[in-house]
Amino acid sequence: MKLHHRMLRHFIAASVIVLTSSFLIFELVASDRAMSAYLRYIVQKADSSFLYDKYQNQSIAAHVMRALAAEQSEVSPEQRRAICEAFESANNTHGLNLTAHKYPGLRGTLQTASTDCDTIVEAAALLPAFDQAVEGNRHQDDYGSGLGMAEEKFHYYLDLNDRYVYFYEPVNVEYFAMNNWSFLQSGSIGIDRKDIEKVFTGRTVLSSIYQDQRTKQNVMSLLTPVYVAGQLKGIVLLDINKNNLRNIFYTHDRPLLWRFLNVTLTDTDSGRDIIINQSEDNLFQYVSYVHDLPGGIRVSLSIDILYFITSSWKSVLFWILTALILLNMVRMHFRLYQNVSRENISDAITGLYNRKILTPELEQRLQKLVQSGSSVMFIAIDMDKLKLINDTLGHQEGDLAITLLAQAIKQSIRKSDYAIRLGGDEFCIILVDSTPQIAAQLPERIEKRLQHIAPQKEIGFSSGIYAMKENDTLHDAYKASDERLYVNKQNKNSRS
Repeated sequence: MKLHHRMLRHFIAASVIVLTSSFLIFELVASDRAMSAYLRYIVQKADSSFLYDKYQNQSIAAHVMRALAAEQSEVSPEQRRAICEAFESANNTHGLNLTAHKYPGLRGTLQTASTDCDTIVEAAALLPAFDQAVEGNRHQDDYGSGLGMAEEKFHYYLDLNDRYVYFYEPVNVEYFAMNNWSFLQSGSIGIDRKDIEKVFTGRTVLSSIYQDQRTKQNVMSLLTPVYVAGQLKGIVLLDINKNNLRNIFYTHDRPLLWRFLNVTLTDTDSGRDIIINQSEDNLFQYVSYVHDLPGGIRVSLSIDILYFITSSWKSVLFWILTALILLNMVRMHFRLYQNVSRENISDAITGLYNRKILTPELEQRLQKLVQSGSSVMFIAIDMDKLKLINDTLGHQEGDLAITLLAQAIKQSIRKSDYAIRLGGDEFCIILVDSTPQIAAQLPERIEKRLQHIAPQKEIGFSSGIYAMKENDTLHDAYKASDERLYVNKQNKNSRS
């Protein structure tokens, strides 16, 4: 295939890919817009979930404040005795239900710095109100369309006056003990001191991301102050960990998306982050969304391109099949064109080139080779006694002799050379980038091939050789070789 035809084929193939890809690009752009809107929806839903958690934490704190503000009856001797009997010490910490559930009056674990059980008797009598508040908020009806997740988050209460902490869930003191009770000054429980100081303003605070001393994982906390008689008494806390965040951000209506979704919360101040979810396969991101929540928390979401391929597999398959079909049509068209072109310049009987190969383009190419110093040899060949064969054996035998000679010529030259049947029993061979010595040996090589492929036939031929010169046309070069053929043939006839 000629260079300009090859370039045209590549151009058409590239155009087919571009045009068919425009459909896929349109689908990709539409998907990008839709998924960007969906990511915004996920963040808005998460923000609403944080507000819902904030509301629940405030509800628990309000319940505790009402219990503290109510007129308290004196703790009975039996209850006091039960509390003190269950009071224990372990791991330099004191309290109730430290290693086992020994005091049934409380659901969770109470840790204190005091070694005297009398200091926590009143607290133990009041903390069931905290248990009831947490339990009530966990089991209330969800009117938020999934905002109130049916999950158990970690609630606890820090009493600043009486210096104790009460965990709603049992916490084994062997794994975590509150030993440093100066947390307001040192931030020893992991929460940043600035976040704790904000509690003194009376507002519920969403903390920055910090490493929880109990779980050694990055978490966030909601801190709601508890006041008694206008004075800050304690803090109700709710920890939000990675599992809680996974439930908040999980795409329930698009479970397939979760496999290819990256979700990360980052603290813009400290640089700490919580990697909520990572795509199973990270090829490259095609949709991303970043949003800053109040309190310096940045939400980053992105979707891997494999989600588009997986979710839109019908469109992708349609694009692939359409592109393949059109490319195959282009290939078949050019192959047909090449076959037609080859047939147009090929001799029907011998399969060699015919006169139509002798074009101005070939002439220019050969002249450039000669000008560059390469040798181009013309060999004119003419069968001997073809008329005698036709007259004595018939034209069928004459055509067979021509075909056998053409076959011998074709097998004796290189692919870069040109073997041309000019008509009748006249042939022309053009040796490209050859030498006079090789050209002189070619007739002998053709004779040997004839003896090999047709040992029973007596097929002879005469030849003339000419080296093409600068400014020679194809006609000039062939005419010169034909003149030498005529001379050689006359000499051959005179000898016989």
